[in-house]
Amino acid sequence: MVHLTKLALLSLIGAWTLVGIDVTKAQVSPEAEAGWQSDVEGLRHFNGLRCPDVIGAFYRIKVMEGDGSSLAGCIYTGRDGITAVLRIHLQGSGRREAVSFSRSYKAAGFESILLSGPAETGISFKTGTRDNATQCETFWHFAGAKADFTLWMAYTLPTQEIDIGPAIASFTEALARQN
Repeated sequence: MVHLTKLALLSLIGAWTLVGIDVTKAQVSPEAEAGWQSDVEGLRHFNGLRCPDVIGAFYRIKVMEGDGSSLAGCIYTGRDGITAVLRIHLQGSGRREAVSFSRSYKAAGFESILLSGPAETGISFKTGTRDNATQCETFWHFAGAKADFTLWMAYTLPTQEIDIGPAIASFTEALARQN
């Protein structure tokens, strides 16, 4: 019976191979393939970035592979559609990423704005208006002990203004635990 089971398994693997299914990759999630592993609080990338399932009032909705400017990142969503993107970069490159963000938004025709409160420490642009509300996007960069980090947020003023301070506090606390 044991011999028959092994034979049946080999036949099944052979059948999958014939139809083009790679058995060795059948159990690998896209996240794992991109370098993400399960962590106690969420996911961890092989480069060290930890993306908890929840940061403050924000829930992680997606993880991202590295690209030309970042090593990896996570997308979070908060109350009423506030979006935040947290990324890890090579140490010493955060300032360059901030300059690139500013230049790109200016080149796209967005108006640079100076905000008060927690957004004051970031680079902010007005990206639209609807009724009496202003859509804003702000970019912060942080220098860490082993890597640099950036946080980009899209939100609406004045309705989501009260959420920005707690969001920045939660994300900076999460970043402090990374180092």
